[in-house]
Amino acid sequence: MDISEQYGNLTAKINENLPLKAYPIRELVQIFRKNGHPITLKTELTITSVHNSGDVSGIMCTVELGNGYKMACALTHLIFSKTEKLYAEISDYQRKRKKTD
Repeated sequence: MDISEQYGNLTAKINENLPLKAYPIRELVQIFRKNGHPITLKTELTITSVHNSGDVSGIMCTVELGNGYKMACALTHLIFSKTEKLYAEISDYQRKRKKTD
């Protein structure tokens, strides 16, 4: 299975399980703050959609704050609870993406 098939399979699995909850990494917190939304590393985000943008950008997510504000970010910019159903697959994807960055 090539990399685009792997991304496509994971994207489909995530879409089937939406909405998912996740937490931002530090860089994403900074972006939210620059846009006037003072979140922290402990702010829970809701993933409302995912898209496979190919090898260059990987899997992209639309995340939403409790107040309805939405933003697009890479799946690699999110932290998932180990109790999340897709945790192992998402973590594996994130590790592989970070090696290629």
